[in-house]
Amino acid sequence: MSLAIAVTPRNQVAGHFGKASAFQIFDAQGTFITLLENSGSREIGCKHKKRIQRQLSELGVTEIILGNVGQRSLARLLGAGFTVSRVPARSELSAVLAGEVTREVLLSAEQGRPCKREKGDCGCGCGSKTKAAPAKIGTVVNTKPVLSGLTKIGGLKL
Repeated sequence: MSLAIAVTPRNQVAGHFGKASAFQIFDAQGTFITLLENSGSREIGCKHKKRIQRQLSELGVTEIILGNVGQRSLARLLGAGFTVSRVPARSELSAVLAGEVTREVLLSAEQGRPCKREKGDCGCGCGSKTKAAPAKIGTVVNTKPVLSGLTKIGGLKL
């Protein structure tokens, strides 16, 4: 059992899971194990968040402490079996480890921050598949291009 804390470069609790600069990993006794850099902290979308989740899982992390998290990321973390706790953003790491900061255990995705983008608009494909736009009434859809009468385009023969 180990603990990961989302941190800023100043060793404070990061304000958001996906934007944390790194994750400090501690064992059950509070001894520092390793630092997991978040190379995708400036990326838009969910790909880097899924990568972080996989890396934390590979390191044996069972609990994550963070400042905030989006609903979809929280749902994925809870579904993967992580215990997720929220503390005030910018809390000092030493105070969190000493138990001086109140932890709020997050139990459902609704406790996360709502996504600012419409489902699937982050470009990562996390939302539902987009449907083809319906044809407008009275329009004819022509699927074959018409090139009649053209023999040259820009000096090239057709």
